[in-house]
Amino acid sequence: MYFIDYHNKYLSTFAAIIIHEMSHILVSIAKGRKLYCVRIFIIGINAIFCEDYKDTDSFLINIAGPLSNILISLMCVLMSTYYLPKSDNMRFFILTNIFLAIFNMLPVLPLDGGRIFRDILSSKVGLYKAHKYSRRVSKGLGLLIILIGIIQLHDNIYNFSLIFLGGYIFYCLKYDESEVYFMNIKNLVYKRSRFLRKGVYPGRELVVLKNMRLRDVVKNMDFDRFHIIYVLDENMRLLKIFTEQEIIDNMAKFNGEMTFDELINSMN
Repeated sequence: MYFIDYHNKYLSTFAAIIIHEMSHILVSIAKGRKLYCVRIFIIGINAIFCEDYKDTDSFLINIAGPLSNILISLMCVLMSTYYLPKSDNMRFFILTNIFLAIFNMLPVLPLDGGRIFRDILSSKVGLYKAHKYSRRVSKGLGLLIILIGIIQLHDNIYNFSLIFLGGYIFYCLKYDESEVYFMNIKNLVYKRSRFLRKGVYPGRELVVLKNMRLRDVVKNMDFDRFHIIYVLDENMRLLKIFTEQEIIDNMAKFNGEMTFDELINSMN
């Protein structure tokens, strides 16, 4: 970038990304999350936190980045209009912030818009279904971005940025599939502290057959409901009633592959 005289635009882009990520970090810290480390890359920074945050805070954390880019672009427009002379670098910096905000609000994982979209679905259909639907939307838009990138190559054979972004989306989707199971377990574990703090919590009942595995039931649990599980045999007779916490405790004691029939027999 230095030799092709693109370093000014690179620095402007890097600055916009730093503003974006620092907004996520500052809002996360303000919401009580403890910072574990910050990793610096040639295309930006990435922060890792030690603790989970409350569900109501996730929207504020995710929206902070795009909002900061919009606010910075508005400030720069005002400064260039009334205080500073207009320049190509300033115009490029303003457009970079606007495009970065718009792109990050696409409902595509792992972008901010994708996380917000998944959180909204989670409150309606649960974490597993929300993750499944979010992945489908992300794959569809990822393919669309790659297709537009291929069309773009006809105008400029060296501009493969959209193809790279589409590939990056599929790369991230490949490695985040297993995370949703542990995310759901973590949300269920943290639910106890939320329950004790509030003193009252909405409930939900699930009815399962005795040959179902424990981990399959967890997939159908919602993070914002406390569950009572009724276990039936093949004749639809009630065998046992479990609470959500009992399921989690037995998964920790045994494993998620155990069926309810095996669990009931081990308790006799």
